[in-house]
Amino acid sequence: MSSTRTQKEPGKFRQEKFASSVEFERGAMANLVAKRTSLLNAAPDCELIWYLQRRSHECGMKQIAADLIAKYSQRLATPTMQKIGMRPDQIYSAPEVKKVRTEVGSGLFPLFGENDEMSDFGPLELLVKTPEQEAEARAAATLHPSKYPAAAFIGHCHAEANAKLAQHLFSLCLDPELPVADGKPWYFPTLVSTLREEMEQDISNHCQKTVVTSLGSRVHEALDYTAETGSLTLIEGSARFGKTFAVTDWCLRHPGRARYVQLESSPDEMSFYRAIAKALGVSVCLQAKGQELRMRIEETLQSGQLVLVLDEAHYLWPNIIDSRSLPSRINWILTALVNRGVPVALVTTPQFFSNQRAIEQKTRWTSEQFTGRIGHYEKLPDVLPKDDLQKIAKALAGGVEARIIDALVEYANGSVRYIASIGPLVTRARYFARKDNREKFQFADLRRALSEVIPSDNAIAAAIEPAPRPLRRGFAATKATVSRVEESRLQPNFNRAESVVSSPDLLPERAPDRRAAADLVH
Repeated sequence: MSSTRTQKEPGKFRQEKFASSVEFERGAMANLVAKRTSLLNAAPDCELIWYLQRRSHECGMKQIAADLIAKYSQRLATPTMQKIGMRPDQIYSAPEVKKVRTEVGSGLFPLFGENDEMSDFGPLELLVKTPEQEAEARAAATLHPSKYPAAAFIGHCHAEANAKLAQHLFSLCLDPELPVADGKPWYFPTLVSTLREEMEQDISNHCQKTVVTSLGSRVHEALDYTAETGSLTLIEGSARFGKTFAVTDWCLRHPGRARYVQLESSPDEMSFYRAIAKALGVSVCLQAKGQELRMRIEETLQSGQLVLVLDEAHYLWPNIIDSRSLPSRINWILTALVNRGVPVALVTTPQFFSNQRAIEQKTRWTSEQFTGRIGHYEKLPDVLPKDDLQKIAKALAGGVEARIIDALVEYANGSVRYIASIGPLVTRARYFARKDNREKFQFADLRRALSEVIPSDNAIAAAIEPAPRPLRRGFAATKATVSRVEESRLQPNFNRAESVVSSPDLLPERAPDRRAAADLVH
């Protein structure tokens, strides 16, 4: 252990002395969990363990245990306690106490006339007792109650859960001898079925808060195929069309099956492996070598139980290319993962293929091995239907009036940022509503937000040359567009939007000229 992890000089404060504190050890290590799940035959059991492992890295196992105790306090009881009742005012008779004691498994709760099972020196029946000791034992036995309140057993179960449940959850993730079934621990005999309920509830809660567009459905179908067949899938689509949202949505719908990684542009290999290790929950040490980290990642993934989803996959290609360059990241994915049956999905923009062609042109590397291993290629559309835009606007804006949704759709259709423009606009409108002590934003808040966002949007459009794409219906949303919405429901149409923007009486300031309008539409 590094000398910086301990404090040798009393009284001298060093921040590093806390580096090895157990409080920082939040989650179960993925490579060790993979060893555990590799011995399980049932896929639902593996998914449950991986779900618990993922949550342990999100909030810590202690927090998971505390949440379970608070939410399911009535389940902290032995089977007999559940059967005979657990009312706070209930009293357990002597026969009931004896049944519960066999499940508790301790020498607690002695009844009237019973000697203590243990003394300070060992079991009483093995000791040579003097007459005085026997008299004392009989006298003590008469002091025990003949019955106990249910609250005494309930309190004991909660005390055990508070002290030991987090450790038991770790054991469930790591101990190959611990069955993934109800029965243990004795103070929470329905723990496994409760965890399954929690997983289903988390998935259900997520699904209720998200919408699946037609593009999202295609992404989900491609990822379902990847998980089912264990193949390599390439999902390609233009920027700002909701690919990342659809992919992360699918991963959150499969918390015990998938891990999402957003790659970085950094050229060094350690940043690449660190991003994957962090998403998996592999222990990452600052002093760890790339080879060690790579081996732990391979240990985790080669079990084939997790789908690895790599977003921004164009960063897999080298940034600097010379005649000796090789796409080491691509080669590793092929040899260490795809060839070993690991389901991998690459999510990218058209830049992926541009980078691939540059590698082939400037090096001796050829792409036959890579393209030959692609099990499915999903090309996403370049234009979203109005229904999809409305679903997105409704999901982001919440329960607002219809004309606000129409205005957001019209604005997105003309904005250079497309779908990505809706979120900031809604956030700013909500900000204005909160300043006026209102929970929901109104149409006036949206108009005010547009007056500040549109100049920024137009500046972005003027500063960059938009990538060619098919003409989308609609036009750059402006104050004129919103004013038009107040008069009638929006009908996204290029000619209508053009006429709206060209109406000077609708604008408090000069509208953009038609050339700028055409640039924004394209």
